[in-house]
Amino acid sequence: MTSSYKPMAAEKSCAEAWLSAVVSLYHEGSINSLILHIKDPVSNSPTDHKIMREVDDFLREHGTYPISTVANTIFPESLYTPGQRPKLYDRYRRSFKKVKSKAPDWGRYFDRLTRWDRSDGKIQNQLETLISNLLKYGPQTDRSSPYYNMYEMTLFHPEKDATKPLGRQCLSFLEIKPEQTEEGVVLHMTALYRSHYYVAKTLGNLIGLGKLLRFIAMETNCRVGTLTIHSTHAELDTGKTIGSQKAWGKRNVLALIERCRAIRQAGLDQNSNCVVDPGFA
Repeated sequence: MTSSYKPMAAEKSCAEAWLSAVVSLYHEGSINSLILHIKDPVSNSPTDHKIMREVDDFLREHGTYPISTVANTIFPESLYTPGQRPKLYDRYRRSFKKVKSKAPDWGRYFDRLTRWDRSDGKIQNQLETLISNLLKYGPQTDRSSPYYNMYEMTLFHPEKDATKPLGRQCLSFLEIKPEQTEEGVVLHMTALYRSHYYVAKTLGNLIGLGKLLRFIAMETNCRVGTLTIHSTHAELDTGKTIGSQKAWGKRNVLALIERCRAIRQAGLDQNSNCVVDPGFA
C-alpha cells in the first residue's frame, strides 16, 4: 500500500533527514510526495559521519554503489578546483568515457547538467548558464532590481526518457532560489525526484546535492542555504541480485535502521542530556 503526501519535519543535516524518512517509510510503506527539508546540507556532526559510514558499509557489503559514487553522479567534487569552473567541466568530459563504460545507463546527472543536447545540435551547459545568470542578475550584484526566479536546470529529457519504462533518470529537476539576508545572499535548492530508492541512493543523493549547492554558492559569492527534496515516489528498496550485487531484503533494512537509530541515540545521550529518540515507539 502506498500513502500520499508526507512532508517531514525540517532536519539539520542530510543524515538526520534520511534517517527520519526511512523510519517513516518502514512504518507506512511506500510514499508518494515525500518531502524532506534540510537546514544545513553541507555540515555533518560526528554522529552524522557515523550514520553515513554505517550506510556506506551496508551498501559495500551488498556489492552496490557506495555513498561517494552516488554523490559523484551529481557533483564530482574531486575534479573541482575553486574558481576554475572550465577545468572542472573539461576534467569531467575527459573522465566521462570511463563513467559510461562502467554504467552505460546510470550516473549521468552531471553530464546532463553540463552537456545538454539542444534541438539545434549544439550543447548547452545548464550549470554554467545558471552560475552566469546568478553573477549577472542575482541579488549579490549591484543591480537595483535583481532577479530571483530564473535559476533552473532540468534532468528529464523528453526525447531520451519519455518512452523508457526502465533505466531513465530519477532526478528530474533542480531549482536555485537566492535570498537576500542581513548576512548576505543565501542560495536554497529544491530537487524533484520522480522515483527514489531510499536505501541504495537517497543518502548519497542528498550529499551530492549539498556539494552541488556549495559549488554554486562558492562560484557566485553566496552562502549555502537549505535543501528541499520532493520524492514523488519514495520506497525502502530491498536491492537486486545481479552479478556481485546481492539483494538485502526488508529484514536487513530494519537492522540497518536500528543500528543508525542507536548511533543517533548515542549522540543525543552525549550532547542533549539523554533526550530520547522516539524512533519506532
